[in-house]
Amino acid sequence: MRKLFFLFMIGLLWQTGMVCAQGYHIKVNVPKMANQKLILANYFEGKVYSVDTAFLDASGNGAFHKTDKKLARGMYLLLFSPSNYFDLIIGSNQNFSIQADTVRLLETIHFTGSPENQAFLDFQRFMTAQNRKTQKINETFEKDPHKGDAATKQKYADQFTQADREVRDYIANLCKQYPGSALATFVNFTLSPKLPDFSKEVPESTKDRDMEIRRRGYFYMKNHYWDYTNFKDSTLIRTPIFKNKLDDYFNNMVLTQPDSVFKESVKIIEKSRSCKGMFRYLVSYCFNYALESKIMGMDAAFVYLAKKYYLSGDADWIDKENRDKIEREVILTQYNLIGIKGQELKLPTLEGEYVSLYETKAPFTLLLFWESDCGHCKKQVPLIKTQLLDRFKPYGFKVFAVHTQNEKEKWEKFVTDHELFDFINCWDPHNQTNFRVYYHIESTPILYLLDKDKKIIAKKLDIEQLADMLTKEYKRMGITVK
Repeated sequence: MRKLFFLFMIGLLWQTGMVCAQGYHIKVNVPKMANQKLILANYFEGKVYSVDTAFLDASGNGAFHKTDKKLARGMYLLLFSPSNYFDLIIGSNQNFSIQADTVRLLETIHFTGSPENQAFLDFQRFMTAQNRKTQKINETFEKDPHKGDAATKQKYADQFTQADREVRDYIANLCKQYPGSALATFVNFTLSPKLPDFSKEVPESTKDRDMEIRRRGYFYMKNHYWDYTNFKDSTLIRTPIFKNKLDDYFNNMVLTQPDSVFKESVKIIEKSRSCKGMFRYLVSYCFNYALESKIMGMDAAFVYLAKKYYLSGDADWIDKENRDKIEREVILTQYNLIGIKGQELKLPTLEGEYVSLYETKAPFTLLLFWESDCGHCKKQVPLIKTQLLDRFKPYGFKVFAVHTQNEKEKWEKFVTDHELFDFINCWDPHNQTNFRVYYHIESTPILYLLDKDKKIIAKKLDIEQLADMLTKEYKRMGITVK
């Protein structure tokens, strides 16, 4: 179902902003592609999607044309062939002409009626020249026999600083010339925050000075990461770099804890409230980031985000069927999050006596849900006895084993055949505890590791991972497990 969520959100998002009044008319002239087709495509989620096709005549003339809808703002590609393409900007003006040669595109392509694209073309040429300049500076520095000297390092650092200043000035000028444009949004986004030299601020006598400098650098970059991002313009959704920057932020700048992921998600999502396309994209991205995470406990961020945006009605683009699916997943997940106390279970044993999860005294309790006919259970449950219970039982560890099916004879036979008498064996034949909802039991076996207060400290771990975790937890208590 998680894959279904992801594809559903992205499928909806692909349509965002595509349907509106007026239309577009982009004439093209590519003489060397006479009687061939030219494809207009856009970027999305690191991929390229075809948007329209122009069939060129014997003179290489054609057009991309629709009367009933405009193109969504963003960066598009003219695809001459799979390996030969050119980027252009689609903003508010969608009535212009392009003349191009398939050879030396950057030098020969020309736009008429689109000052924004002509400026974007000049920007690409400028950045190509600046990249060559900085590469030359770096090559010269590497060959300099005095590159280890402080004065020499400073000389080249000044050259790099000057090259960076030229880029920033160029972009600032473009943004002034084309305020509010798709071009301004994109070129500004290409900038990165300038990291201050914290080595000048941290005294030499500071303990762990290098670590303190890195710490300040990390927090500065995190706080200024989105300084050049216009979250009120959906242009960025259709560029080849926006998702990469989101990935980098959540993977490298945000602590991999559900509270942090939720907090940072809300922070950037709320910046986009006034732009429906961007808001929709960011809600979907953050939701799927939490949903698809392999990190234990991240399902809490999924629950928080689902409640705040999907179940609150803010995500008005999803239909009832998918909203119900999300709501069901939230209900089945919210009661068994890492860090919360597991729901009480008072259940009868094979002998008919009642046992209580809360009254089970142990520094750690493995809460196991299983069934005797389950293929995986037949392999895993005996290993839980030999690799977990037998090893950690001397240190107070216990297994609270709930049989999820109603066939008592099969259950009792399995317990006897595998000598599971040291488990706290119980069942709920009439489903009085609603354990399937509280502990999200849709398959078996399901394992939860609880601490002495019956708070959930681990789930979705295999036996080896649980053994490692128990060893570390006992070590924190000053107990060395043999």
